[in-house]
Amino acid sequence: MPTHIRASIAWQVDSLLPRDAATINPCFRHQLGIIAGGPDWQTLADDLAAAVNTWFPAASRQLTVKLYEIKPPVAGTPNRPEATKVLNTGAFSPTGYPGEIACCLSFYGGSNSPHQRGRLYVPAFTFLSGGANSNRPGSADRTKVSGLVAPFANLGGPNVDWIVWSPTRQSATRVDHWFVDDEWDIQRRRGLKPTTRLSGTTSG
Repeated sequence: MPTHIRASIAWQVDSLLPRDAATINPCFRHQLGIIAGGPDWQTLADDLAAAVNTWFPAASRQLTVKLYEIKPPVAGTPNRPEATKVLNTGAFSPTGYPGEIACCLSFYGGSNSPHQRGRLYVPAFTFLSGGANSNRPGSADRTKVSGLVAPFANLGGPNVDWIVWSPTRQSATRVDHWFVDDEWDIQRRRGLKPTTRLSGTTSG
């Protein structure tokens, strides 16, 4: 039986608190090879962290990669990571951009239909090339986002696939098409926590 994997790739932004991490979650499928055996979890985590850190070198921010097995939940038993890799330990810094802004790496397997397509909301600070005030992501920005395709598609060699995971159908589809369009996307949960407020009353 194949093993299905959800990766958590997180960059620390304004603190080391979990809420201040910008996260994307690609999924993968490990197929059993000629020699039966499960995934080498730590090697996969190490390789994925190294590839992402090459794609976006950020010594000023901690990068944490965790790999989880996708499996039916068991009451009272947390689904703990099978492997963790941390780079740039303890580092964090503001981005200079609103945390909500993202550009989507969209992908699908077979037909572009429900249960066979997915999106990753890539945070703006990982790819912006000076077009922060533009009403659309520029060509260089879209090219940068598309640079995640090769690390995901090539992770682990021929017995590991980048997949779309459908929680509804509990099924996986190998990704074979992708695109990055020129529209900004919003991930509201990445917004900062308010620190001050201006208020007043009305009259008249």
